Amino acid sequence: MTDMSGQDPSEIIMATVDEERKGATFNGTVILGIAPEAGEVLFFRDFLIEDYKGELTAYLATDGDITKSIDLGELDHKSPSFGLPIPLGTDTSPYNTVVLSDKKSKKKILTINL
Repeated sequence: MTDMSGQDPSEIIMATVDEERKGATFNGTVILGIAPEAGEVLFFRDFLIEDYKGELTAYLATDGDITKSIDLGELDHKSPSFGLPIPLGTDTSPYNTVVLSDKKSKKKILTINL
């Protein structure tokens, strides 16, 4: 699923995360890339979340603004490497951040600049 061979490296946007927020630690790599079978995908690679008890939702956002975002769904806490597909036909060029928010409270927990 995370095979990005054959892609033009300029089409791959990557961010490394190593942050502590609200008592939780977030560590890993976030990649906006293309999967041959799924189109554009936001990949989380070796993404570890420690000391966070809630469920997190991921958004692909413009300047960290959830009102200007695409809801990509819940993060998979069980697996450190996974992908969240971006709806087909989405122009991802306006989106420059990934926002992780608490599913219940909708509060922003972490903003990742791509």
